[in-house]
Amino acid sequence: MDTIARLEEWPDPAPTAALGAPGRRDRYIWARYIALGAALGLGWGVLMRIWMRFISTSPEFSWTGTMFILGASAIAGAVLGFARHRRNAGGQGWWRLSILSLLLLGAAGGVMWGTVILWGAAIARRRTWWLALPLTIAGALLQIPVVGDVILDGWRRDSVAAVVAVGWYAPMLAFEAWAFSVVFALSAPGVDTPRWKTAVIAVPIAAVSLLAVVVAGSMG
Repeated sequence: MDTIARLEEWPDPAPTAALGAPGRRDRYIWARYIALGAALGLGWGVLMRIWMRFISTSPEFSWTGTMFILGASAIAGAVLGFARHRRNAGGQGWWRLSILSLLLLGAAGGVMWGTVILWGAAIARRRTWWLALPLTIAGALLQIPVVGDVILDGWRRDSVAAVVAVGWYAPMLAFEAWAFSVVFALSAPGVDTPRWKTAVIAVPIAAVSLLAVVVAGSMG
């Protein structure tokens, strides 16, 4: 089992394919997933807020903006944590609707949406290399205008600070993609989702993906 797989199953190292199956070591494992997701989301939000302050050419601080970023990140993390639990426990696909939590991150995070979706899909289907590789490359290409026009445009600091800014941003983006990879993960073994559910669930996923394409196009 690879490292990513271990992360996807923790804090429940032995997920079952049937909800409520006998022998589950912790009936409240869902709460641990939510708590862990919220904590990771909050931590991501803190680091992202500091990064935004770092790259700004006219730094400003407001409690309202900061609390929104931290709150939205924590809520998105909690939603994704619960979605990962439902997937591991054998849910029938509704957990994929957690992609809607991407919208919580606001318009400012729109520059990341396209790459988050492409890289998330690549991570989820990483064993299918012929699919994961082009998705990864496409996601990286979407970030070229972000790095050039959003991060480095009008940069007033030395080149070392510019490298730090990009080096800080890249793992933040990759972590967000991993968090949302649950949306594109295969269902747990033995789970058969009815076609009508699959069709209904595909609508918001397609809508958010289309929105991400529109946002990415507006940056070109």
